[in-house]
Amino acid sequence: MICLLIGVAPPSKSVLGYIQNRISEIDGKKIEWHDSKIAIDADDNDNPTLILSAVGDFNPDEVLCSVNTEVRKFLSENYEQNDNLEREVPPRCEIWASAPCPLPLLPEGLSLNVTKYEDFNWLKIATERFQQWGMLMHSSVLDANEISELRCLVDHAIVEAHQMLAKFRPNIKVGQDVFSFKEIASRSKERFDLRLLKSDAVRFVEKHAMGHPDVAALLEKILGSLEEIDFDFSVVYSRPGAEYQGWHADGQHVNGAKDAGWSKNGWKSDLASAYAVCLFIPLIDLNEEVGYTQFWPGTHRYRDLVGFGKVGEIVGSTYNGICNAGDAIWYDYRCLHRGMPNYSSDILRPVVQIIFKKKWYVEKRNYGTESIVCGNSGLE
Repeated sequence: MICLLIGVAPPSKSVLGYIQNRISEIDGKKIEWHDSKIAIDADDNDNPTLILSAVGDFNPDEVLCSVNTEVRKFLSENYEQNDNLEREVPPRCEIWASAPCPLPLLPEGLSLNVTKYEDFNWLKIATERFQQWGMLMHSSVLDANEISELRCLVDHAIVEAHQMLAKFRPNIKVGQDVFSFKEIASRSKERFDLRLLKSDAVRFVEKHAMGHPDVAALLEKILGSLEEIDFDFSVVYSRPGAEYQGWHADGQHVNGAKDAGWSKNGWKSDLASAYAVCLFIPLIDLNEEVGYTQFWPGTHRYRDLVGFGKVGEIVGSTYNGICNAGDAIWYDYRCLHRGMPNYSSDILRPVVQIIFKKKWYVEKRNYGTESIVCGNSGLE
């Protein structure tokens, strides 16, 4: 089984329905049509292209040939009813991507902001959106005073961590070298992940995050009873000069747990529930200058999508986490995402990260085992 993304240009809704109705199998092998969307083709002067998602056990070249044949047949028969496509514009069909699992296509106009849902059933809708897309936006989780209080805690922790690095690890070029300690890790240029372990930081999370009624309600819907949940707390910060981060998921699918499989609605019927969710809360407004986190919603469904992040960019299925200080972004620990560059000249981009998780899950991938103050170099 494979998933094939086919681009058809110029795009047409009529062509979409025609193809889906005309091509249901090739050489006796069934084809299931999943999602579709309009994407911008950077290799064709940024012209729009219709992206079709086909799933089955078929030969990709044969599917492409069939699509091309049907598109040309449709255009030759329906020039007056095909969404104003010009006769002199030749159709173009090509394979954009293939993968060993479905490739999620983000629908146009999809709302992932919790605060935009109707008051009376926001929790139900938010839970379903999270289950399907693996992320949500949540406005104004912290107010201005809480942001200020947390920023003081974070700034002090950052200064203290860099002083410790300078004192105990003078061989490390901070901001350039990749390193990993129990307290702090740096996995790319000018990008850091610092654990906040002191009791005042823990109390802050318990009071203002887990104590927030909407956060607590959604958390219970996603992960279960609060009695079965604990959390890790850190700040992810990018200094000026931070570059594009590689696409990655913070956590893998648990061994033996099912992913969404090949069914269109596998996210609802087959996908194992989340074992950890992350709550990102920026302490400054995020924009194109200072950067933000970019997500590919829906990728939490499939264990085989690691390494396919570039496809989400190409087909326009990414979601930019641009938001204000104090807003929050929820995401499933299995969802693909990446940090964007910090283009500013002098602005630190601090985002607190609260990992809510089942108590049986222990984070072992994102930090080292040695402390800054003892052991080996920590360099990777």
